[in-house]
Amino acid sequence: MKELNPSLTETEIQTLLNNYPLWKWNKENGIPFLTMEYKFPSFPSAFLFLTKLAFVSESLDHHAEIWNVYNRVRLKLYTHDQNTLTKKDYEWIKRLMEHTNF
Repeated sequence: MKELNPSLTETEIQTLLNNYPLWKWNKENGIPFLTMEYKFPSFPSAFLFLTKLAFVSESLDHHAEIWNVYNRVRLKLYTHDQNTLTKKDYEWIKRLMEHTNF
């Protein structure tokens, strides 16, 4: 049986949002998640961000839902197999933001 990741506390979620203000907290059908939307200067810069995101995702074995239209990127993140926000989501955002200089 797969070990569960610890859920984020309200304090940890607030700390994450304070540290990474591009991210927003949402809830849909009782499932909490985080979203980020960003408009890049160009399609190549958006694609470079997505390439870095792919490497972070693979290294952590954790993947966001991704929407990309030209220079706009929208991400939705939560731990799908637990239907909540976990420490894995926090680590993913932290790593992504470090690797992309946000």
